Amino acid sequence: MKTYIMRIGTSKAYYPKITPIFGIGHYKPKELGEDEFSKKAIFFYKYGNDLDFFLDQLIDLFRLRFENDSVKFDVITLYPTSKKDGINKNMETLIKRLSESINLPYRQIIRRIKDIKQNHTLKTFEDRVANIQGSIEIIEDVKGKNIIILDNSCTTGISLIDAANLLLDKGADHVACICLGLSCKEKDTDYVDLNKTLKYSKISTIFKAPFVPKEKREQWKMQLKQ
Repeated sequence: MKTYIMRIGTSKAYYPKITPIFGIGHYKPKELGEDEFSKKAIFFYKYGNDLDFFLDQLIDLFRLRFENDSVKFDVITLYPTSKKDGINKNMETLIKRLSESINLPYRQIIRRIKDIKQNHTLKTFEDRVANIQGSIEIIEDVKGKNIIILDNSCTTGISLIDAANLLLDKGADHVACICLGLSCKEKDTDYVDLNKTLKYSKISTIFKAPFVPKEKREQWKMQLKQ
């Protein structure tokens, strides 16, 4: 059984609520020696190649972390592109197939309301936050809902943290994020084992603090492997 990866997305200065971000692999940009998984992710996003590969992985991840859990998710949605009203067509095809496979309704409840720069092109954390703030809106009532956001990659995490915090501010109960690839740059802070079959509800109970000291993070990792 593959265990997959989880990262805790936080930014106490800008976003008060933590965001669990699950990935099926680590993404490496070309300058860091792009690997086979990263190439697959790029070519899928651009051309739609290997759709079944990513679909099977996402179905497996959902069943491992979310299916038959005490927290029941109501809807899955897609994180938009950097262009106003932009949706990547290959990701849209993927999420529709995923929705059918896991019996979780897909609705596009997040809308980009203005063009922004691609966050990975910006150098500072502050620039990335400023770039995305106020650039999306929630277009339906999410009060009391549990929502999964799907994105192709998580380079800095700011975009998904921003979207998750906005949904929670609008009244959503739980927001979890799934992406194809998590940036390898923060790999040492990620959780890989998570007791193999640990469900979302247990994970969300364990990981509550917005900032986790390194020694506490290592203690959790040891506990989760026992």
